[in-house]
Amino acid sequence: MVVPPPPPPFQQGGSHVIPPPPGGHFPPPPLPASSASVAPPPPPPLTKIPIEHVPQEEQDVVPPLSSYDNDAHTYFLEIEERSKRWAKRQTKRYGDKRKFGFVESTKDDMPAEHVRKIVRDHGDMSSKKFRHDKRVYLGALKYVPHAVYKLLENMPMPWEQVREVKVLYHITGAITFVNDIPWVVEPVYIAQWGTMWIMMRREKRDRRHFKRMRFPPFDDEEPPLDYGDNILDVEPSEAINMELDEDDDAPVIEWLYDAKPLLGTKFINGPSYRKWKLPVPVMSNLHRLAGQLLSDLIDPNYQYLFDKESFFTAKALNVAIPGGPKFEPLYRDLDQDDEDWNEFNDINKIIIRHQPYHVPALCYVKAEDPDLPAFYFDPIVNPISQFRVAAASRATLTDEEEEETFQMPMGFAPILTDLPLYTDHTASGIALYWAPRPFNLRMGKTRRAVDVPLVNKWFQEHCPPNQPVKVRVSYQKLLKCWVLNHLHSRPPKALNKKYLFKSLKSTKFFQSTELDWVEAGLQVCRQGYNMLNLLIHRKNLNYLHLDYNFNLKPIKTLTTKERKKSRFGNAFHLTREILRLTKLLVDAHVQYRLGNVDAFQLADGLQYIFAHVGQLTGMYRYKYRLMRQVRMCKDLKHLIYYRFNTGPVGKGPGCGFWAPAWRVWLFFLRGIVPLLERWLGNLLARQFEGRHSKGIAKTVTKQRVESHFDLELRAAVMHDILDMMPEGVKANKSRTILQHLSEAWRCWKANIPWKVPGLPSPIENMILRYVKSKADWWTNVAHYNRERIKRGATVDKTVCKKNLGRLTRLWLKAEQERQHNYLKDGPYVSAEEAVAVYTTTVHWLESRKFAPIPFPPLSYKHDTKLLILALERLKENYSANNRLNQSQREELGLIEQAYDNPHEALSRIKRHLLTQRAFKEMSIEFMDLYSHLIPVYEIEPLEKITDAYLDQYLWYEADKRHLFPSWIKPSDAEPPPLLVYKWCQGINNLHNVWACDAGECVVMLET
Repeated sequence: MVVPPPPPPFQQGGSHVIPPPPGGHFPPPPLPASSASVAPPPPPPLTKIPIEHVPQEEQDVVPPLSSYDNDAHTYFLEIEERSKRWAKRQTKRYGDKRKFGFVESTKDDMPAEHVRKIVRDHGDMSSKKFRHDKRVYLGALKYVPHAVYKLLENMPMPWEQVREVKVLYHITGAITFVNDIPWVVEPVYIAQWGTMWIMMRREKRDRRHFKRMRFPPFDDEEPPLDYGDNILDVEPSEAINMELDEDDDAPVIEWLYDAKPLLGTKFINGPSYRKWKLPVPVMSNLHRLAGQLLSDLIDPNYQYLFDKESFFTAKALNVAIPGGPKFEPLYRDLDQDDEDWNEFNDINKIIIRHQPYHVPALCYVKAEDPDLPAFYFDPIVNPISQFRVAAASRATLTDEEEEETFQMPMGFAPILTDLPLYTDHTASGIALYWAPRPFNLRMGKTRRAVDVPLVNKWFQEHCPPNQPVKVRVSYQKLLKCWVLNHLHSRPPKALNKKYLFKSLKSTKFFQSTELDWVEAGLQVCRQGYNMLNLLIHRKNLNYLHLDYNFNLKPIKTLTTKERKKSRFGNAFHLTREILRLTKLLVDAHVQYRLGNVDAFQLADGLQYIFAHVGQLTGMYRYKYRLMRQVRMCKDLKHLIYYRFNTGPVGKGPGCGFWAPAWRVWLFFLRGIVPLLERWLGNLLARQFEGRHSKGIAKTVTKQRVESHFDLELRAAVMHDILDMMPEGVKANKSRTILQHLSEAWRCWKANIPWKVPGLPSPIENMILRYVKSKADWWTNVAHYNRERIKRGATVDKTVCKKNLGRLTRLWLKAEQERQHNYLKDGPYVSAEEAVAVYTTTVHWLESRKFAPIPFPPLSYKHDTKLLILALERLKENYSANNRLNQSQREELGLIEQAYDNPHEALSRIKRHLLTQRAFKEMSIEFMDLYSHLIPVYEIEPLEKITDAYLDQYLWYEADKRHLFPSWIKPSDAEPPPLLVYKWCQGINNLHNVWACDAGECVVMLET
């Protein structure tokens, strides 16, 4: 239903009559001006209608509405309402579907100084003012790989001095994203790199000594430069621009090296920069400039058996085309002799697999001379023989009378005679027709710079002859990778594209601006450094230092525990190495902007970085698969260098053609970003939330029995403490009491008396009670495990070691207690026994006529011999030892030194005997023989040598004075083997010693 049209206008002298409304009613009279309750019909256009003046008093009087007036107004209202409803329904039906509740707010760009000040103020995040931002910075670590990828994707090209990029930054300065896509017009981009190739070769040829820039460009401890202070006001040096000819290059001279060529012209679709359409003169000029990067081979016959399909077939058949790639066989036919007959090994069948061996001969010849006409018969093409032309032109008429003269009518001319045969652009157009893609197109879509291959066609041709083996291998490996990429490519899946930057920009936490690429790069490096540093300090690894070139170094020799604690996963280290690569690239640009290197050195440095990532960083340690990218860059380096360094251009630095290797690492980053984001997300979740496994109760296994008892004991102590505490005492007192408990337990183990002055006696008693219960349990477990070890049960090695330590502690406690009791309670000898002992000793010494042994004199005639005997006894211990510890090596060294300088050693020994009163502490260690333990005392080597000499001297002097009777064994009178023999003989000669009739046996008692 549509609203009816307004009534026709009144015209003076016309015969128009207003049609009646539906329902047969007469037309209503005009309403007064004051009745605003209903909508009046549309007014007629302005015509000369006489208007009668109505006084104000009459206007205020509203006449009553009749019934037909009401019907008419109701009808108009209903029509209008239905019309609105219909229009609303149609807009819903055909309009754009929008999510309600979201209002797209337009954000204006902030000035660059805003983000510059934020980043400068935050510095290295050490200020307490920014402690609340630390969590934001750490959380942003997840998106650092994405920020690096977008930064490197928008890297300035060699022909650009400065590149301004759109950036999206967090309002705390936590992270900066380059929110730009480097769209390029493909033929223009290839032509730009073609001119770079020419200029770089020319520069390397003309410059005597090309000096490569230093890597890393800045020292490890030199912080990233501040852009505002150091770079902002410095005029950058000249970029690499080819001097174009005003006549020959007129179509492109104005815009070839612009940031976005042709933007704002009719050749580009608009500010979105997504489609291009170029005329023939421009395309021809670009084709000529890009000539150095394009192949001269346009004959399809060259590609016979060296094209994609041939490589696919060769791979499937497990054969290798000469110069082509080699693959692992799809199926290894190990036992071909045992195969059944099938279609492929039937001798009655001849299988023809060859394709047609040629395509029609190409007659196009690229003109070297630009002054030649467009249609020129080149001598290379086979000449048309003259005799064939002459024979064809002879006419043989039999009857001369029949010959009639024929003349063309007036005004006759061949078609298109008035048009020229060729123009200035004809030759260019024909050349473009045979040109490789994209120069054979008139229009196309812009592509990302990283998606434009520059050198792919080079390795799809046969390797030039006389090249080194490494270059031929590089050609084959690049070709192999290219074939595999084509084989494994799948049609893209339809996905809902998610735009990270759009969703971030729509929040209140992100702002946008435009920055110089170098400034954005410096910010990303600084932010990445801050994030990694915060993560290191969050784990309390203060003994690790991250320098500004992203090397992680220990500041001291780490203990095993510190080394274990300081282990980071692959996510952290791979991010660190990617940031290291980014820092190298950004610093190279900073050196260029400061004027320390020129544009050619910068390009050469970038090429060197991309080709030597394996040497300059350690990325391969944490993701070994990127060795593929390292090798591919090496192959690309061989491919480029052996084309670049030809003719007058020699070897050495100076090749700055970095785009192919740059593409390799960008594709790597594009693939690793999702993986690394997931890894970093897990790492940060673990940092912020802790491991989720802590909430699960562990079963009490054998390994956890002891710690479980300890925890139960602590819980019981806590329970008792809380019961004992009055209401008003703070709860944190319980922690102090638990510390006292652990201190008391350590004192018990070390056999040190434990006493805390001022500790309330109930608490002290409780602690002592718990220490005693734990000590009983600890001792019982030690003896129980020793019993198991003695009887040969299967016992874990760690349990054996712990048991040895426990028994050592228990033995030391018992020994110290024995000594303490001996000192306290005396020698346990009665007075009569002591007198008897002393009397016997005196009588013995008198009967021997014993003279006291003097102190070893300074010049003693047997000194040297005694020292050598003592040293030999000490050295005997090391005769069988192959591996010595530190103290043993030190002792052996001192023994050797005493052998070499006996007089010096003797004087030192006698000096020590005379003067030394403070001695080094000795240590005891038990040797575990599982059935019993043997104590091994370790004494300081110098004191050991002194003791050995004194022992030898005293035995010699005592033996000389007959202090010991002959029944004291062993003695110096007979060697030990003879003593053993005599001992055995003595036992054997006893009466009936071996008799065992009544079940008796011989027992030797050791007292």
